[in-house]
Amino acid sequence: MGKVILTGIGPGSKEMMTAQARFAIENCTAVCGYDKYVEQVADIIPAGTPVFTSGMKGEVERAETAVQFAKDGHDVCLICGGDPSLYSLASLVYQLADGKVDIEVIAGVTAAMAASSLLGAPIADDLAIISMSDLLTPWEVIKKRIDAVNAGDFVTAIYNPKSMKRTQQIEYALNTFMQSRGDLITGTVRDAFRENQSVKISAISNFDYDFVGMTSIVIVGCRKTILIDGKMVTPRGYPV
Repeated sequence: MGKVILTGIGPGSKEMMTAQARFAIENCTAVCGYDKYVEQVADIIPAGTPVFTSGMKGEVERAETAVQFAKDGHDVCLICGGDPSLYSLASLVYQLADGKVDIEVIAGVTAAMAASSLLGAPIADDLAIISMSDLLTPWEVIKKRIDAVNAGDFVTAIYNPKSMKRTQQIEYALNTFMQSRGDLITGTVRDAFRENQSVKISAISNFDYDFVGMTSIVIVGCRKTILIDGKMVTPRGYPV
């Protein structure tokens, strides 16, 4: 019996991949993953290694294939963008394996942390992470979580802010934040640590909705967040 190694490869560039993830890929005996993520690590997959890829909405198929590879005796890397536990496949693999296959989870740098490093230091205090995607979570539940963020005045990382068919959720969230907490500072990072990386910082009132796309993440500050030299900074409270 082999094992499934859920391998987070970070936000995009090889430099942001952990040494543990790289070692796992270089030493595995099979690979599964979303086709675009596997392309990013193709040069470090051992020659002759069986590889299974699929596209969007193929998550269950990829996880099932990885579990089967493990049952067949392979140490299989299931390649995940960012971190395997956050909006990814770790929980699904545990459900499918049902205790019958060994599982290892290798953490990756998730988009919130990658974006934070490019925006300054917006995540210095308690953080809430919300996805605007309603594919697996009903929109009515997401709206309640937006209200909870307001109640706690959290810095918020917004994943999946917009897609071709889903354009209004990010506008609803920012308008709700503004009505409750004022004109908060926002930072948007598109294609973090990839070739076309771009960054934009503004107040909610000047937010550029056209700048946001499928590969963007939005970080919204809390009431304490300020601008210092053009960067978002959330003071922790140290006396300075």
